[in-house]
Amino acid sequence: MGAGIGFTTGYGLSYRYTPSRFGFQVNFAPYKTSNVSRFSTGLTFLYRLTDGEKTSLYVYEANHFYSNSELVRDYNLNKDVRNEEAYFNNGIGFGVEIMVASKIGLNLMTGYASYKNFNELNMTGEAALYFKF
Repeated sequence: MGAGIGFTTGYGLSYRYTPSRFGFQVNFAPYKTSNVSRFSTGLTFLYRLTDGEKTSLYVYEANHFYSNSELVRDYNLNKDVRNEEAYFNNGIGFGVEIMVASKIGLNLMTGYASYKNFNELNMTGEAALYFKF
């Protein structure tokens, strides 16, 4: 369990499970007020390439769905209007896990991503901090 943030992995509370070389990571962050409804949900697939005492190297494929609905004031129309956006980001790359303490791992990932429903292509960066039970 921990926290993660990334363009293609999503952001928020994070859970990572790696029973073998294959594993997965789930990120989730709901936010809701009377005017704003925002959700970030990510599902990432992992494959560990090397496993060291303090570091390990892996490749990943990440999927992030983001949704935002916000009530804002339009002064030209003199009324409240709802702005909505929702999109999917997808990425692939490699990551490294560094054990900073006996039960705490810092994960840094980078790679390429398609943004906003495959309309943009660029590099990406992701990070996560996990407590290992």
